Amino acid sequence: MKKLIKYPLFFLGLLLIFIFLLFISSLFPSSIIEKNIKESSKILTEEGNLYQFFDWSHVVNNNYTDVLMINEAYSIDNKNPLYSCLSVRKNYNENITKNSLTDQNGDSVSLNNAEDYDPVGELAEFLDGNIDTSVTYARYWHGYLPILRTLLIFFNVSEIRIILLIIFVFLFIWLLKLIKNKIGLLEAGIFAISLILYSYFLVSYSLESAPVFLVMMISSIILLKRIDKIKNLYLFIFITACITNYVDYLTVPLITLAIPLILYITYKQKESNDLQCKDFIKIIIKSSLIWLLGYGFTWFSKWIIYDLLYNENIINTAISQVIYRTENSVSYKTTKISEVIGSFVLNNIIYCVIIGNFCLFLFLLNMSKYKIKLQNKKDYFNMSLPILLIALMPIVWYIVLSNHTIIHTRFTYRHMLIFMLCILIAWKNMCVIEKKNK
Repeated sequence: MKKLIKYPLFFLGLLLIFIFLLFISSLFPSSIIEKNIKESSKILTEEGNLYQFFDWSHVVNNNYTDVLMINEAYSIDNKNPLYSCLSVRKNYNENITKNSLTDQNGDSVSLNNAEDYDPVGELAEFLDGNIDTSVTYARYWHGYLPILRTLLIFFNVSEIRIILLIIFVFLFIWLLKLIKNKIGLLEAGIFAISLILYSYFLVSYSLESAPVFLVMMISSIILLKRIDKIKNLYLFIFITACITNYVDYLTVPLITLAIPLILYITYKQKESNDLQCKDFIKIIIKSSLIWLLGYGFTWFSKWIIYDLLYNENIINTAISQVIYRTENSVSYKTTKISEVIGSFVLNNIIYCVIIGNFCLFLFLLNMSKYKIKLQNKKDYFNMSLPILLIALMPIVWYIVLSNHTIIHTRFTYRHMLIFMLCILIAWKNMCVIEKKNK
């Protein structure tokens, strides 16, 4: 009973912290960040709504949302900080704004262009004083705003991206070192290759995707650092889920559940004989339910708090948006979710084959030092079944949020990082590598 009481207590505490941080960051006027907002707008205008990193790669940065986040950071009204930080408007300036629209159903729109979604152009037009209508975006928490608004006091978007890259490199090295020491060198290599293939370092360029990756990396580091001291894994998962919903724009939130779980299970399989296959499956199922509750309750609580205070019917709008994101078809899209998932899976299998052959080549170069033998079938099954169960998580996510997946493939594909990690670990489990006696 005491363990169960902890969940609502922690949840209420987190909600108070979330609102406090948003409120505090809304107390200073936007004039303080105006210089860097305008510089950022020019930078993003040059890049366009979609910025392609390399001509030979399909990886792009989704400036659509990055510029929206910057617009929202500038549109905070410090004279009404509580409403401002909970409604989170775009295109708001007390000296210009005459009209206000509430959060809309369906796809986002730009007030500068009725035919095409152009948030980069919209911010430029707004800063030039040509847009007098604001739009609220209250269905998300926008928990990135306290950090983003603070950074914009001193830096423009390009400088913020450099700071994020430095943080990403630091966390990458720290996590790999922990994996190597706690689990093994081969597992550290699998994580390194998988993160790099899924453009981990390019994610630092994205204000939209960086927060959820930071939550994933930091929670993974904390888990490994305290893995033998954590008394309640499920409470840890619950808190992580709440923070994920607070900062995320519904990008790839599932990585904050799956990747810590992968690390936890691979560590426990190596260090403990007390837990069996069925125990790990129970842990996965229970953790998934706890994560969904934390993520869902945090999201729903924002709608309730906002409607209780301002009665703008955000609950109905938000639920309509959730239904829209989970529809099986999109009227103006010709791609089916089965085709998207098939493409994602095929690409991952190709990557895994290439990585597997490369690892085999490295082993052949070191045959004089190491020997390899196949894992016992029963042991392989017990080790790999829980991991392969986690591999299915992104597939289930894509099916449930099919509309969202199809519309946003340029970043939703990164959920397949989970799939790749699991397949490579399951492949690694097939073999036992031992050092030869001299």
